[in-house]
Formats: sequence, C-alpha cells, structure tokens
Amino acid sequence: MISSRVAGAFALALLLVTACGDAARDEAALGALQDDGPVRVSSRQRVDVDVRSTAPIKLGKNTVLVTFPADPRAELTSASALMPAHGHGSPEPKIARGDDGGFVVRDLVLYMSGRWELRLTLRVDEHEDEAIVAVDVP
Repeated sequence: MISSRVAGAFALALLLVTACGDAARDEAALGALQDDGPVRVSSRQRVDVDVRSTAPIKLGKNTVLVTFPADPRAELTSASALMPAHGHGSPEPKIARGDDGGFVVRDLVLYMSGRWELRLTLRVDEHEDEAIVAVDVP
C-alpha cells in the first residue's frame, strides 16, 4: 500500500513534469521575435502569420510589421502585449494597414525587461482567430 504522502509527492512530481513539458512545447510553438528577420507562427486555425520588428526590441515603444503570406484575406483586428510571468499587459497599440498589404503595429509599449507575449487577433472570412509571438525585452 502506498502512503498518501508518497502518492501526493508522486502526483506533484508528475504535475511539474507535465507543466514543464507543456511550457517547453508552447514556447517552441510560439516562436520568439528576433532582430534578425521575421518569425512565422501559426494561428489557432493554422493561418501563417509573419511578424518582424522594425528595430531591435527595447524597453518603451516598439513597432512591428505583421503579414499573412499565404492568406491575403486575413486581417489583423487587434494586438496586445501580456507579460505572463507577472500577469499584466500594456496599453493597446495602434494598428494601420501597411503599403505592402500587411499591417503596422505602432506604439507597442514594453515597459519591463523579460518575456512578453504579443497576442494578435485576426479575422479570416468572418472567423476570429489568434496568434501569439514571444517577445524578449532586454
């Protein structure tokens, strides 16, 4: 017979391994926005989304470009930044249509160093969707 203390320790260890595995998988699925080119992620509905920063990511205001290379029907409807480790976000940035058919996200305020998530809401044929890109602020 296994004691409740041993069973509890086993359950906690299993939970931690599962959570860490999910976090690693989720982080790999996110892709991290770098300074050396675009990052491509897939939305929940498998729409490809390319995100590129116009300058190295920094504390303060940033600008990123968002395109949908395989689906010109896709439209960026909103963007937000969330710092999951602290549970807070930043003011909603401005979105404008770019000259190349993509979208420009201006005034993306990242006011603290660390890992942020850029959450992009998009619409394709009246269906709302979401893509998430990891952003590391030095």
